[in-house]
Amino acid sequence: MFKEVFISHAKEDYEVAEKIYDFLELYNYSPWLDKKKIKVGANWDYEIKKALKESTFVILLLSSTSVKKRGYVQKEFKYAIEYAESKLIDDIYIIPILIDKCEVPEQLNKFQWIEMKDENILTQVLESLEFQRQKYLQELPSELIEINDFSTISIDLNLDVPIKIDYECEIPLFHQNKFFDAKFINTFVQQKVLENISETRKWIGECLEFLKNSEYLYFEISFNITKLDESFLSLSIIYNSFLGGAHPTTTIDTLNFGFKPDRKISFREIIEYNNLKEFLDSAIEKYGTQEQKECLKDYTEYIDEENINFTFNDDKITIDFMNQIPRVILALGDLEIPRNP
Repeated sequence: MFKEVFISHAKEDYEVAEKIYDFLELYNYSPWLDKKKIKVGANWDYEIKKALKESTFVILLLSSTSVKKRGYVQKEFKYAIEYAESKLIDDIYIIPILIDKCEVPEQLNKFQWIEMKDENILTQVLESLEFQRQKYLQELPSELIEINDFSTISIDLNLDVPIKIDYECEIPLFHQNKFFDAKFINTFVQQKVLENISETRKWIGECLEFLKNSEYLYFEISFNITKLDESFLSLSIIYNSFLGGAHPTTTIDTLNFGFKPDRKISFREIIEYNNLKEFLDSAIEKYGTQEQKECLKDYTEYIDEENINFTFNDDKITIDFMNQIPRVILALGDLEIPRNP
């Protein structure tokens, strides 16, 4: 819900438009481009007007070509401005992107624009879309929120240090709905992330002098939802960083919930076993690749009921050894077990 994005462009700027289209699709938005959406034989004038009117957002690609070109691209600009009049004054609806040095049309001057050459431009566009989606979703009655209608937020690193750290954080924000208590779930997710950020702040503070000699430092937080339906939520939070040392680090947190009643669920509630280490050794032998059989058993002794990381869906359970194994075998860290072997 609230994910429809119309991309207005001159045909000469199609390559840029397609790049934005692919990026938005990657983040589960529904972008609209004439060449990709209008079927052969369809009335393109009708289809464009319909798509513009039904879109939650409009991205206007401004270039030295599009702002001076007579024709339909000017109509799209005017339609977007007309539809913007029905929005609240603080709503984000039109997002102008300058592809090159061009004069921004006077009627678009009131909208904050961004240049294609700006650093992390697509991330900044995504943040604006998510910010407005969050507003729309929070205004809806909970009974109208669909099960997959979550947005994303970022938690600031909040570090005042004399070094540059490239930082990105994107975690899910669930909105109150009829399926589960969103506040309950959000509290667990944000607590996990805050614990990791707290440890990272501590590390940077203690190693500041050492880090000043590093050319490139980064810290990235992302997430993946494996299952979300009326009964369960299974998700992982991934932390990628290079904050000094010999190589980057990657760690993971997983969270699994059952609904009605809302609760965290343990590995033992997903699959039956007597002894965890014996179960893991047996699962590696039965379901692991040859390479996993040769190395993962050496690390099962470091996994217990409290620190086991796992996600699941209808077909399989994935046990993640990422936090226990060395980086050189990280690619072997996901052990997949069938739900109904």
